[in-house]
This record gives sequence, structure tokens and C-alpha cells, in this order.
Amino acid sequence: MTAVWTSRVIATAVIALGLAAAVQHAGGGHSIWLAFFAVLATVLMWATRVVPEYLAAFVFFVVCVVGLVAPAPVVLSGFTGPAAWLVFSGSVIGASLGHTGLADRLGAKLAAVANGSFPAVITRVAVFGTALAFLMPSGMGRIFLLAPLLAAFAQRAGLAKGSRGRAGVMLAGLYGTFFPAMGILPANVPNNVLAGLLETTGLGVPTFSEYLLLHFPVVGLAKLVLLIGVLVVMFRDVGPVPAPQADPPPPLTTGEKRLTALLVATIGLWLTDSLHGISATWVGMASALVCLWPGTGLLPPNPLKSVAFEPIIYVAGVVGLGAVVGHTGLGATLGELLTVVVAPLAGSAIASYVGLAAVAAGLGPLVTAVGVPAILTPIAPVLAAATGLPVATVTMSQVLGFSTIFLPYQAPPLAVAVQIGALPVREAVRACLILAVLTILLLWPLDVLWWMLLGRL
Repeated sequence: MTAVWTSRVIATAVIALGLAAAVQHAGGGHSIWLAFFAVLATVLMWATRVVPEYLAAFVFFVVCVVGLVAPAPVVLSGFTGPAAWLVFSGSVIGASLGHTGLADRLGAKLAAVANGSFPAVITRVAVFGTALAFLMPSGMGRIFLLAPLLAAFAQRAGLAKGSRGRAGVMLAGLYGTFFPAMGILPANVPNNVLAGLLETTGLGVPTFSEYLLLHFPVVGLAKLVLLIGVLVVMFRDVGPVPAPQADPPPPLTTGEKRLTALLVATIGLWLTDSLHGISATWVGMASALVCLWPGTGLLPPNPLKSVAFEPIIYVAGVVGLGAVVGHTGLGATLGELLTVVVAPLAGSAIASYVGLAAVAAGLGPLVTAVGVPAILTPIAPVLAAATGLPVATVTMSQVLGFSTIFLPYQAPPLAVAVQIGALPVREAVRACLILAVLTILLLWPLDVLWWMLLGRL
């Protein structure tokens, strides 16, 4: 009954927005209030997931264009930026991993090494999940790939559904592929949205290697170590896991060999983008082009049917929302409000950096991790002027903030993992909260020290 009433309320709000947009279109006027309510309604729909994310994005597009909130090129700018195309290329590569059977082979490799004491199993599974983030740019794709592989491994290892051992394995793999990936530029949607908005706003996108140097040592690697420690303590009562029985794997097929070579080349180009100057977006798109090419055997005859377009529309909606926030003046207004919060920190680069990260982390539960860069990136120049920090430092401080996830719903891949039953709700929430608190207490100071070592603070 609650779901029915929620659906009716949302439908009524969307109809009201549509009518307001039609009236404003007829009058030819421009009201910042329509922009405000369109942004607010969209962010709330994303945060609560009362409707699919892509549907909320479509509502935003229609209301803003019909209501003359901003020109269509601004509203739809997410489709022309790099973020949506990074997600597209990740979806294509993920579909190719499944089609060629390379995903199953990786799962078998995981099963072969994940045995012994439970802390050792958690460590190996989490490291495997993080390593996969370098192979697959799409966080959602990795979740859908890993969930069945981890479930199959748990079953073969005798970890029954609903058992604490199975919960620990699932958390290690899925959290291990999500949280450390915040330090890898194309590996999660918030990173991609940040990169897309940095390009559309002209603030400058860091290279893959620069982003990796700034964030992966702490937000990635140290977060992985912290995650393993948290899970080892949480599941200290689980006994050793025996090696599951498995037949010797068959030789690599032609498709698997081709995809392996393609992935090696793709990762190599991502890691050396500072040398050749080709962005991670177009390296990924080139790889997707190879996968889609007829006759390669990397995808079925109708390849686009294997590609999930919903995340692409979602990301385009988030980037478009950020562009509208900047175009309509909402960003400037929000910037003035946030300036009051961070202005007292001016004069101390460290305090300003941590304060900006705290603002980003505080916004996360309200607008989700994806919404944080959509709101803060357009107003980065205002915040830079208030704190005295370079604009690049202001924009990169968001990563420390939006990577601090308090609850799974803040991150669509984790929320989906909970919904499909891959993650037990109670343990997922508990691990998230503990990890967030320890991240603030331990990793934030470590991140400050790392940036000081790099000469960025």
C-alpha cells in the first residue's frame, strides 16, 4: 500500500512539474523556481529510487527543455561529454567479457585461489574485485559480473545462502570492486560525472595517471586495506574455507584470447594517457568499437542488445543536471550558501581542503554519491575564491568526500547489489557505516599527508 501511495505522490509531482513547464513555455518566461523544483525533484527521485534512475533523468530532460529552463544543448550536454561514453564503453566491455566466457574463466581463477583461513579468503576476493576495476570501467557492470561469480564460488565452497561466510565473501568482492575504484578515474559513475562536468564547465579534466596518483594510494589502496581489516573483524567467527572442487579449465578460446589482448592494450593506454594525450573516454570507446565490430566474435550478432543503456541515460542526466545548475544561477546561489560554511576556513589550505571534503560527504546522503559532483563542480570557482585554494584542488577534494559512503543507497551499484540479494542488508549497512567512520578518522588525515607530500597542499 505504501508503494502505491508513493507512486501516486511522485506521479502527481511530475504532472505538476509538467504543467508548470507548459505554462512557462507558453509565457516564454524564465523562472529560477522551476529550475529549482526540477532539480530537487530529480535528485529526490534518484536518492529514493521510487522510479528507475533513467526515468527520472527523462523527466528532468522534458521539464527543463519544455519549460525553457535552459537551452536543449545545456540540458542534454551529458550525452556529448565523456562520462556517458565511458559508461557505454564499460557496458560493451562487460558484455564482451560475458559473451566470450572470459568472465567465467576469471571466476574459476578466483575459486582456485580463494581457500584457506577466512581472513585470507576475504583478502584475495577483495583484491580480485579491485583488480577488476582496472579491467572494467563500469561499476554497475562489475557488480552484475561479480555477484553470480561470488555466489557460485560460495556455493562450491560450502558457504550456504544466508550464512555469515557467504555474506563475508559477497561483501569482500562487491565492496572491494566499488570503494577502491573511487581512486581510478573511469571505474565508477561519480568519477565519470566529475570528469564530464570538468570538461563541460571548462575547468580541466585530469589525466588517468594524474587522477590515479592523486587518489589511488589513499582512496584506493589504503581504503582496500581498511575494508579488508573491517571485514576480518566483522567475520572473525567464520572458519576456514576449503578449496572448491573444479575441473581443469579448457584452453583459451579465440574470443578469449582476442579480448585478453584488447584488455591489456586498453589498460596500457589508460595508464599512459599522460604520454599519448588520448583521454580514457576515447581509449574505452576504441576498445568498444573493436568489441562491436562484426566478425571479431567478441559479441553476439546483435551486440547492442547486450549493452545496458539505462546507466548511460542516468549519467547523462546527472551531468545535464550539473550543467543546468550552473546555467540557471542555482549554482551561484548554492555557492553563496556554502561559502558561508567554508569561508571561516580560508587561510588554512588543510582546513579548507578537509572542510570541502566534509561538505561533499555531507551532501552524499541527501543527493547520493553521483549527485555530489553534479552539484559542487559547477560552483567550484566560487568555493575556490572563498577558500583561497586552486580550483583544481577544490574539485578534487570532492573525491575524498563522495567516496565516503555512509549507506549503500548512496551508491547505485551497491543499492542494486542489495536489491538483487547479492548483499545482505544488515551486514551491508553495518560494514558501510563502520567503513565510513574509520575512513574519516584514519584515511582523511592520511590523504592530507599524501597531498602535502605531493606538494598539492
